[in-house]
Amino acid sequence: MDTGLVLEEAGRLGFDLCLDFDPAFLVPEQRIRAYCIENRCGSYNAHHMCPPRVGSLEEGAALLHGFPEGVLLQYSKLMDVANDREGVIRTKLEFHRLILRLERRLRRKGMAQLWGLIGGNCQLCRTCAAVEDKPCRHPEKARASLEAIGVDVIGLLERLGLDGRFHPDRITWTGCLLLGEDQSSR
Repeated sequence: MDTGLVLEEAGRLGFDLCLDFDPAFLVPEQRIRAYCIENRCGSYNAHHMCPPRVGSLEEGAALLHGFPEGVLLQYSKLMDVANDREGVIRTKLEFHRLILRLERRLRRKGMAQLWGLIGGNCQLCRTCAAVEDKPCRHPEKARASLEAIGVDVIGLLERLGLDGRFHPDRITWTGCLLLGEDQSSR
């Protein structure tokens, strides 16, 4: 398989970082899932794309095994992160939509088995239907985050030699696009 097409399309869409990487680095960890269970963000069991609704660590690990190639994606914007909550949410949605656009473009080019993972929780809806125990309103667009499946994003960034620090003047969202085994060289 060749990730060149993915890198090219991702660059065209405006991602700040597009890096080919080995999805074997994505290992769901109980330590990361424990942060979700503490519910510091308020999303535990309140979003379809967050734990426990997103599935167990074992289910996440099993899904990851079907994707031998990946492209790490980042999207950054300058802002006062501590005082611009609306800007943080807006950029999270922009990142989510960019991943969806990348998936659509690649599917049109014949790449069928893709799994996009976003940064943070899914916020396509102002209030997730999970709160009322109803089905997801946008199952074709909703995406889990790396954190939701238990991946240590900061550890992943450090392993790849990238900056995993938080910056007060810049928000950076990290996600990825995983490519399944059925992709042919392009």
